[in-house]
Amino acid sequence: PGPLAVVIGGLHGDEVAGMAAAKRLIAARPRRGKIIVLPVANRLAADSAVRTPYYMHDLNRAFPGNKTGNSTEMLAAAVMGVIERYRPAIVIDLHEANSRAAPEIGETANTLILSEDGRAAAIALPVLEALAESGETRFTFLSGAPKGSLNREVSTRLGIPVITVETDRLDALAERTQTQLSIIRLILENTETARQ
Repeated sequence: PGPLAVVIGGLHGDEVAGMAAAKRLIAARPRRGKIIVLPVANRLAADSAVRTPYYMHDLNRAFPGNKTGNSTEMLAAAVMGVIERYRPAIVIDLHEANSRAAPEIGETANTLILSEDGRAAAIALPVLEALAESGETRFTFLSGAPKGSLNREVSTRLGIPVITVETDRLDALAERTQTQLSIIRLILENTETARQ
């Protein structure tokens, strides 16, 4: 018994901490509920260590997808289909922001991006409080996600709360991976509390 969560890493193939954290979750056995883990959603991008291969569109702007569309739309439809089939209590979407190559694009580093329906905020605010109590004060939150993103389309089309976790790529990989895992654990704990 307990809530079902879906955790997704690797919508962008160069965001390795989310994939590393998700891979470590595969063997996890939660005390309550279940976790479905898609550790590397875009294997083609991950194999090339790029956000998106040149022959594809940005997967995280292609949702809800199209089963008969181009390769990106079909992949988005497959991911959406898993979520629609299992109807989880929460979807956790793992990402990274910032880079030394483009330091001006770091506005979402160390941010939780919340779906707009309010349930994600009820889960995320205690997470942010717990992070602050543990000394991790860099994290903040944003409400709303871009059109075509997993966050926006799952929450508006399926009514499922989504939290996108954005760590900072300028931090060491081990630190980013551990931060992702800590936040996932806190989200799962608070998803259980929010349901009661």
